[in-house]
Order: sequence, then structure tokens, then C-alpha cells
Amino acid sequence: MRRKRWLVYLWPGLPQLWLHGSWPGMAFALAAAGLLNLALLGSFGWSEVVAPAEQKALWLTLGVVWVAAAVLSWVGSRRQASPARPKPLPDAFEQALDHYLKGNWFQAERLWVDLLRSSPRDLDARLMLASLWRHTGRLEEADSQLDLLTRLEGAEKWEWEVGHERELLRQARERADGPDAAEACRSSAGPPAEMTDAA
Repeated sequence: MRRKRWLVYLWPGLPQLWLHGSWPGMAFALAAAGLLNLALLGSFGWSEVVAPAEQKALWLTLGVVWVAAAVLSWVGSRRQASPARPKPLPDAFEQALDHYLKGNWFQAERLWVDLLRSSPRDLDARLMLASLWRHTGRLEEADSQLDLLTRLEGAEKWEWEVGHERELLRQARERADGPDAAEACRSSAGPPAEMTDAA
């Protein structure tokens, strides 16, 4: 495939048309076809009408246009293939992961939320944000984050991790809704009503 890619450069305007869908590339390719047809007709079809000097001029023009178009297309494709690289920015995901592993929930959440604003289809960040929210007790938000994740293209690669995270969410809900949670709520609410009535 790579070896045959150079064939695209043999017709003026074809690289821009074929690789980028460019309208100017199409116009240039059609103009080259018209020039080739004119040169062929002038040399072989109507050779008695077109003088030999004009025939040579047509073929020379066609050759110059052909070579110039091939060179310009090749140079343009090389320039697009290697764009100027911006200065590397620190990887926000890795920074967030570092904060997550250190237990700096706020910093990790801020970085992953910012990352998802700029790239909403970042599956890794979405999964880690769901895990972070589970750790911080925001179970409904974590669950909705997992729902979003499963609807994105490519989410099947995280199928096991999403299932594991859902299981951890279920366990966290059971702990939150269990008898210990009810006891904690009663103790934090003050003494039972029977004790206050007796007093």
C-alpha cells in the first residue's frame, strides 16, 4: 500500500483531491486532463490544423505543469506529514493519576474533569473519575459516569473494569444502606425519643 502511494502523484491535483477531498485539487486535475487532451488532439487528431511549433509548445507546457504539480504535491504532503511540534505539555492524565494514588482527591478530580471537558471521549479519564467518585462517597455520580462510559465507542476494552467498579459501587451502597449506617444516623441525631420523654 505504501509503495503504491507515490502513484497518486503522477496526476496533477490528484493528491489534493484523493487524500484531502480538495476542490482546487479537482479543478487542477480537470485542467491537466484538458491540457493533455488538447496536446493529444493537436498532435495526432488535428495535426494539420496545429502548427508543429504550437504542438511542441503544448507538450512542453504540459510537461512543465506535470512535473511542477508532482513536486509541489510531494512537498506539500511532506509538510503536512511532519507539522511543527508544540512544546510538550505535562500529561494531565498522569498528573491526575499521581494525585489519585496519593489520595489528593480534589486535585485529581479537577484534572480529570478538565481533561474530559477538552476530550469527552477519553475513556481512561472517565473510568478513573468514576473510581474517584466512588472513593469519595459520590456513588450516584460514579454510577452515571460509568453509564456514560459504556455508551462511548471503544468502551468494550474496559468491560471487565466497569463491571468490577459497578460491583464495588454495589458494595459501597450496601454499606451505606446497612444497619451500621442506620445506627450511625441515630447516634448522630441525638438520643432516642423515649429517653427524652422519660426525662
